[in-house]
Amino acid sequence: AVEYWRLVARLSEQGSLAISRLQALDRRYPGNGNLRAVLVGLLFDANRAEQGFVLLQLMAAEPATRLQAVDLWLAQIKRMPVSEQSLAQLERLVAASGGNGEGQAGELLRQQQTLLADPAFRARLRGLALVEQGQGAAAIPPLKQALAAYPEDASLLGALAQAYGREGNRSKAISLFERALQRADPDSSERSKWQSLLQSNLYWLLIQQGGQALQARQPGRAQEYYRQAQVLDDSDAYAWLGLGEVALARGQAEQAEHHFRQALRRDPVNAGALRGMLALYRQQSPARALNYLDRLPRRQLQALGDSEPQLRSELLQQQAERLEQGQQWQAAADMLSRARQLTPDNVWLTYRLASDWRKAGQPDRADQAFAELVSRRPDDPEQVYAYALYLSSSEREEAALAHLNRLPSARRITDIDELARRLEQDQLLAEARRLREQGDQDGATAILLAQPGSTRIDLTLADWALEEGDHERALTGYRQVQQREPESDEARLGEVEALIAGGNLVQARRQLPGLNTGIEQGPLSLNSVRRTANAWAAVGEWQRAGQLFQDARSQARQQAPSQESALLLRDAARLARHKGQPQRALYDYSQAMAAGELADHPPTENDDLTRLTRVETDDDWLTRSIRADAASLYRQMDTTITLDHDYLRSSGTGGYSDLAAHTSMLELETPMFDGRAFFRADMVQMDAGSFGGGVYNETFGTCREVGCSTYHVQSTAGGSVGVGWRDERLQGDIGTTPLGFEVVDWVGGLGYSGDWRDIGWTLSASRRPMASSLLAFGGSRDPNTGIIWGGVRAIGISLSGSYDQGGAHGLWGNIDTSLLTGENVEDNHRVRLMGGYYYKLVNQAHRRISVGVNSMWWQYQKDLSGYSLGQGGYYSPQQYQSLALPVSYRQRTDNWSWELGGSVSWSRAVTEDQRRYPLAGLIPDGLPDANAIERGGSSSGFGYTLLTLVERRLNAHWTLGAGIDIQQARDYTPSHGLLYLRYSLGGWQGDLDLPPQPLTPYAEFK
Repeated sequence: AVEYWRLVARLSEQGSLAISRLQALDRRYPGNGNLRAVLVGLLFDANRAEQGFVLLQLMAAEPATRLQAVDLWLAQIKRMPVSEQSLAQLERLVAASGGNGEGQAGELLRQQQTLLADPAFRARLRGLALVEQGQGAAAIPPLKQALAAYPEDASLLGALAQAYGREGNRSKAISLFERALQRADPDSSERSKWQSLLQSNLYWLLIQQGGQALQARQPGRAQEYYRQAQVLDDSDAYAWLGLGEVALARGQAEQAEHHFRQALRRDPVNAGALRGMLALYRQQSPARALNYLDRLPRRQLQALGDSEPQLRSELLQQQAERLEQGQQWQAAADMLSRARQLTPDNVWLTYRLASDWRKAGQPDRADQAFAELVSRRPDDPEQVYAYALYLSSSEREEAALAHLNRLPSARRITDIDELARRLEQDQLLAEARRLREQGDQDGATAILLAQPGSTRIDLTLADWALEEGDHERALTGYRQVQQREPESDEARLGEVEALIAGGNLVQARRQLPGLNTGIEQGPLSLNSVRRTANAWAAVGEWQRAGQLFQDARSQARQQAPSQESALLLRDAARLARHKGQPQRALYDYSQAMAAGELADHPPTENDDLTRLTRVETDDDWLTRSIRADAASLYRQMDTTITLDHDYLRSSGTGGYSDLAAHTSMLELETPMFDGRAFFRADMVQMDAGSFGGGVYNETFGTCREVGCSTYHVQSTAGGSVGVGWRDERLQGDIGTTPLGFEVVDWVGGLGYSGDWRDIGWTLSASRRPMASSLLAFGGSRDPNTGIIWGGVRAIGISLSGSYDQGGAHGLWGNIDTSLLTGENVEDNHRVRLMGGYYYKLVNQAHRRISVGVNSMWWQYQKDLSGYSLGQGGYYSPQQYQSLALPVSYRQRTDNWSWELGGSVSWSRAVTEDQRRYPLAGLIPDGLPDANAIERGGSSSGFGYTLLTLVERRLNAHWTLGAGIDIQQARDYTPSHGLLYLRYSLGGWQGDLDLPPQPLTPYAEFK
């Protein structure tokens, strides 16, 4: 039976049954040595050592089985590691064998007592025990102490290797395992364990090295490590995971997906591989990543743990980012709302959501998003900081500061303190700017100077000095900032701008290369890039400036609408226009309109673009600038055709001063170079009345005393042509007086405009007809002599200036001097001074009411206002003064523009005696009044004017206008009526001109 149960015990899971049956036999047949020996062996094999030792002690108590028990007992003790437990069993064995300490048991007892008295050996025992308990870090010191005394102890080497491996020091573990295997007994049961642990540590060391190489951006080395790990253990997921991460880093999507799937095949719940798949799909499309996440089984979702909501939220945020890039703010906000439901405590997600709601035009929902976060995390410093930042970005600085101050100072983080200081400084600067805008520059400066030294304040003071034209003070301010902050980009850029403003372009050019462009040298605000580009342009480096704008354009278009982006795009457009790239400039203006929130998207059609140039009452300075610049460029590029008819009536003496004139004008205006060229044709009909029938004795030609009987009707007609070109600075034209008149010659002018401080000026030289009468304009023929005389031309120069900063007050002035000459007309010289002041009672974008005062002083060398032979037929007093009080009302709507105006005036004129025939060589011999004198004199009186102009836009291409101008003064009553039709080739839906701008007859050009 004993042999049977010994055999049964060798069968799988039958050991316990064999032990119980042998124990039953032992109880039935006590003292059987063979049975008990077999049972003892099975108990120790089953790790039931205590029961085995008890049975051995029973056997030792029986004389018949004592020797057998001692041998079995000693053999078992020898298998035990030296310890307090082995020592206790030896003492029990010696006692059970009659206290004989001279045998093998006694010798082994003395050896173990000696060992256990050795501190190194006790350290060994302690270290090995700690390793068994899984306390690697605690085991290392005693194991190292023991190894110093027993360097060849394979168990110590193996245990220390295990301890280092558990602490992640795999290189050390590998070295120790290799030493342990070299020193271990070939039959040691620990060899297989150490071999397995050596392989495991080699594998994980390679995984660790691969991760380090990948982090150091060395994908080639990382791949090599992961491949080696795969060779060591192809059944583990982490080598494949590492290979997937390498492929992902290299942008090898197919390989990455293959490797991640191999990892998941080996470990379906490997969180790293699941995240790798999500990262791969995120690169391709957030929607694909979300779809993958939605299809994962529950156990894989559980493997992701708490990170699943975070991952979903991040994917939704990534989708929102793409919508934001397309400026689809409503859709982006909806997407972020879904993300926020998954991660409601994400402060910066809430900040982004609120910003998108505001951009979508729903500020209430934006505020509500933050209100929910504030109520949930009222005392969270990060929430306090983010909400204050949001409030300040929406121009609610006071509320932002109040929110910051709710948090106790002890809980404040550095960012909060910095933001609070900035907001307080913002309030201070805002107050200073308000005073400055109201004209109190000294008060504004005093506020800032009273504050402690601050870079922002010093830069603001320097900026103000630069705006005021005090570039030396600006230079000093910028350089003081640089002494404190040598790397301040703002100060260095400001210094360059001040040098340019002072005309020191050479030094500015030398310093420009050292400025941070924000492209190659690191992040810089779009505003600083813009200013740097403008500085390069100012020193003539158009290519460098254009490259900076080109690099910054895409960044500006990708950002959310902002003043900074709009300003950069506006200046990029200005540079493109200056470089002769009008289409590029117009495109940039359309982008600036979207960036400045004038439109949801950049306009692409002419009607949409030009409609956006209409000024609105609440426009800020930048919006007005973009609208005005875009309108100016578009109109410069447009081709227009205008047909205008002007009727003039001036009552006087029939035959020479009772004038009726019709002028039909056709003008084609088209872009040329950076300006506009025009081609003009005027058809002029003039009728000065008639002298009646028969012989007449009017002061006309030589008719006064001898009489005339021909040329009773004084009328003429002809056509003039002219061409010209003009831009913002230069204007010029050349043409003819009407072909068909008695006197025909060339006329024209050239002018240049500029600025001096706040005064605009124009200097011009011209040769223009005097068109106030038929004689002065076209010439007449003397009925008696047949001599043609008249056709007076003013050849002179003029300087005009104006001051108008857009406020309520304005000034204008003009001075000119001219030589007046004509065919068979006495030469004359003229000097005129004119000026005026106006005050805008109403000064709005689309409505203006103004009053003013104008004064004129004229001086002519000679009075040649008569119509006798040699006279000029134009008003030419030796002294003329006038004072007028004008008033005007101008307004426009979407499709109407009009002006109503008038004035009352007083004037005084003085004329000197003049010869009736100033050129003696023209008159025939024997003319009775050859030496007659026309008496001079003085006159004064009051007059008035009335003006009505109105214009109606019929559609984008056609505009119709009409006007009446009535002037009444003593001996001077010219009145006009006009009607015009204008065609725009490109179409124009922008603001109509205010006041309307009919054509000016070519004869009346200045």
